[in-house]
Amino acid sequence: MPLSSEERTLISRAIKRDPEAFSQLYVRFYDIVLRRVSMIVGDRQDAEDVTSEAFLRAWNAIDRFQDRDVSILAWFVTIAERLAVKHMKNRRPSVDVDDVVLGAPMDSNPDVLVQRAADLVTLKSAIAELPPMQREIVAKRFLDDQSYTELGLLLGKPVGTVRVIQHRALKALKGILSAKGERRVPKPVLRSRTPDA
Repeated sequence: MPLSSEERTLISRAIKRDPEAFSQLYVRFYDIVLRRVSMIVGDRQDAEDVTSEAFLRAWNAIDRFQDRDVSILAWFVTIAERLAVKHMKNRRPSVDVDDVVLGAPMDSNPDVLVQRAADLVTLKSAIAELPPMQREIVAKRFLDDQSYTELGLLLGKPVGTVRVIQHRALKALKGILSAKGERRVPKPVLRSRTPDA
C-alpha cells in the first residue's frame, strides 16, 4: 500500500530524530508487526520481545529508510521477520498439540482415536522440522483455516507464492514422514476446511 501523506510526514519527522513522530508510527503499526512475529515465533512473550527489538532497531536505523512509496509497515515487518527467523534458529521449533483439532466424532472406535492421536504426534514432529515459513503456512492454512488470500495479505506475499510454499511444505512433510517410516501424511489435520479461489 502506498504511503499516506500523514505517514510520509511522520517518517520525515522521525528521520530528523523526532521521538514523538516515531512513537506515533510505533503505536500505529505495533499490533500488526506483533501478529506477524507471533506467527513465526509462536510464543507471545518471545514475540513481544522480538517486536520490541525490531522497533528499537528501526528507530536506530530510521535515517536509512528509503521512501519507495510503500508503507513503512513493510520495512518494520522486514526487520521483525529477520529477527524472528534468527530467534527461531536459536530455538527448536514446535507446534502446540492443543492447537490441533482432530475432528473425530465422540463415538469413534477407540482404536481409531488411538491411531489419530499417534498420527498427530507424528505430524507434530514432522511439522516442527519444516523451515519457519513453510511451518507457518501449514499451521495457518490447515490448523487456523486461513484462506490463501488471507495468508497472502498477512504475509505480504502473492497468493501464487503462498500456494507454492504450501506445496513445497506438503512435499517436504511427505519426505519427512517417509524417512520416519510413515507411508502417508496423517489426515486428521492436513485437510483444509476453508475453500479458497
